[in-house]
Amino acid sequence: MTFAVYAWIASFAFGFVSIIGKLTNKYAIPNVWLFNFLWMLFSLLITIPVAFLNGATLPTHWPSLILVSIFNAVFGILYILSLSLLDISVLIPLMNLRTAFVAIFSAIFLGEILMLYQYLLIALIFIGGLFVSVDEKLSIRSFFRWPIFVGILCTLSYTFYGISINWSIGKNGYWGVTLWMAALSQIMLLLTYPFFKKDIGKLNLKQIISVFAMSIMLAIGIFTENRAYQDNVTITSIITALPLSMVLAFLLSYFAPKLLEKHTFKVYAIRFTAAAVMIICALKLSL
Repeated sequence: MTFAVYAWIASFAFGFVSIIGKLTNKYAIPNVWLFNFLWMLFSLLITIPVAFLNGATLPTHWPSLILVSIFNAVFGILYILSLSLLDISVLIPLMNLRTAFVAIFSAIFLGEILMLYQYLLIALIFIGGLFVSVDEKLSIRSFFRWPIFVGILCTLSYTFYGISINWSIGKNGYWGVTLWMAALSQIMLLLTYPFFKKDIGKLNLKQIISVFAMSIMLAIGIFTENRAYQDNVTITSIITALPLSMVLAFLLSYFAPKLLEKHTFKVYAIRFTAAAVMIICALKLSL
């Protein structure tokens, strides 16, 4: 298969991760702590055989591995919490703030010089973030809410995760980091056991299957995205940046309005326009 096919598979897989996650939290496992623990656990179980088949070894640089494991665990918690609090059509575009955060941190801490047009792109990304959270009141005040703050924290944690994993991969190798990061993160998540110990014994097969399906989709997305990146970074980045989960959520709002979310066409038009601005600016900023 060509890299474009792998990229499209990755894009659809990532889109279904959000959809399955939202449905699972809404209808199967409302306890975000239990949901996140199971999601990370199943992802680890999927990673173990693949990582060993690809030559994963013991890490040689533990500080970087521990740091990325912490950010991975924190991101997982905040991502599931954000899914429970926000519409998919709000959360997914907010994740584009990550590119702006990376540029800002690079300028502050690494001394990178940003051009005027790059500052303009960063400003447009943040302005888009204001509009992507608009609801039926059509007020920018909808951005200044607790759920949005959680979504921004989720994006920040993902930013630090991305920075730290690049550092750790340079020290320990891709598959070594992928495996041992997942293992260490799972150990850290044992600290959240008191928050779901009453619910873990009530799990049924349907709940387990739904979380496992989410983990499978995530694994497919990661593996196919990495394969596509081997041949073409630019086009792969564009394809995987497409907000397919937003499109799916929009379609479901009309064919099954009670399933995920439901808003007026005007609200979705504003959200999609803002998301498009954020994605285009983020791609221009990162490429």
